[in-house]
Amino acid sequence: MNDEPGLLSDVLKVVAEQKANILTIHQSIPINGTASTTISVEVLPDTGNVSEMIETIENMTGIQHLKILGGE
Repeated sequence: MNDEPGLLSDVLKVVAEQKANILTIHQSIPINGTASTTISVEVLPDTGNVSEMIETIENMTGIQHLKILGGE
């Protein structure tokens, strides 16, 4: 993600709006204006549309790449 004030907060807001649980957040030191960020998210029984959550985050200005590392 781009190193922009509020961008991580905006991503976390999307996760919260879908009622998913944030387990961990790890962000590297930005290099050339980009920071690698890993967010572990737990999908709960009352979590909303996960595909919509992913698409919303992917389409946000400042998000360079989104990769799903695991799932059930």
